[in-house]
Amino acid sequence: MKSAVKLLAIFALAFFLPLNGAAQAQEGDTTKIGYGGAILGDLASYGLSNLYGLEYAVGQANAKGGLLGKQIEIIQEDDSCIPENAANAALKLASQNLTLILGHTCSGATRSALSAYGNKVIMISSSATEVSLTDDGASPYFFRTTPRDDAQPRLQLDFIKQKGFKKVAILHDKGDYGQALAETLQNNIKAEAPELEIVVFEGVTTGEVSYEDVISVLRNKEAEVLVWGGYYSDASKLVIQMRDKGLETVVIGPDGLYNEQFIVMAGKDAEGVIATGQADISNTEAAKAAIADHQSRHQEPIGTYFFYAAGAAQALFAAVEKVGNMTDLDAIKKRLTEDTVETVMGPVRFDAKGDVIGAKFILYEVKDGKFAPVN
Repeated sequence: MKSAVKLLAIFALAFFLPLNGAAQAQEGDTTKIGYGGAILGDLASYGLSNLYGLEYAVGQANAKGGLLGKQIEIIQEDDSCIPENAANAALKLASQNLTLILGHTCSGATRSALSAYGNKVIMISSSATEVSLTDDGASPYFFRTTPRDDAQPRLQLDFIKQKGFKKVAILHDKGDYGQALAETLQNNIKAEAPELEIVVFEGVTTGEVSYEDVISVLRNKEAEVLVWGGYYSDASKLVIQMRDKGLETVVIGPDGLYNEQFIVMAGKDAEGVIATGQADISNTEAAKAAIADHQSRHQEPIGTYFFYAAGAAQALFAAVEKVGNMTDLDAIKKRLTEDTVETVMGPVRFDAKGDVIGAKFILYEVKDGKFAPVN
């Protein structure tokens, strides 16, 4: 929460700048871009990580002259990863005639925001992973630098088979992101591993105080492994209560669980939990320089999506510079899908759907209070 308050203070002036006229984003002393995502709420650490990455990319660009000859200014709106809030945040950004948007953070909120923008912005998310966002053409101008969700259940199923588990429980939070992950895993098991028994498949209400009932079901069904579809805020409570009840079922989660806040919230009970997450790219020289730059300005860690947000912004800035304006969305899209741009996350280019080419997930396990790649 302290991070959120500080960031709100840093960017507060952006909310009150007078913005009038059809080309406001390009007029005045700065070039304005929008950021929509979770700044407050249970999933703020994801949104802040995205915002930190954008802040880094903007700082680097501004040091070299900005975008289209003007310094870049971030106009940001919080959506708390809530779809209804995301629609409102998108409408506020769109009302300021912004055409470049970084965000949104969560998949459900992203879908809601895309509808509100109405195909009038180029938008790149570094964390919205739900498959249909690109498969069903939610927007012709939506891109993402994170891998898609369909890769995560594949990794999870491979791990389950490798470990020899036979009884699988699948729980999800009923959200666009979590339920889609759960259903994909369920379908993969039925099609490719019929020898596995899905003993529980259930949606639970996000924000529940007690998971006693579902924990009793897991115990009675003798689930050997539990796969969670959802975010770390609920997963941490579920894991703590499972361990308090003496239930040692192995827990596997998606990238919505792959976050340091999960370890902070779950404490010792986080040990041994498996999560899928983006491949670690923090050891490159460019990444190390970016981390050092961030640490010179913030005490908080970079978080999960820092590099992917910075890479998204750097690719977008390169496309806009090549096109020469911020309003020809088709020309910017063409550059994003045809040009490969070297960024802090590595080379970035997008396919025709808007998915980044080459990014992948790997498995991590909590060991000694930190996420470590599974060997």
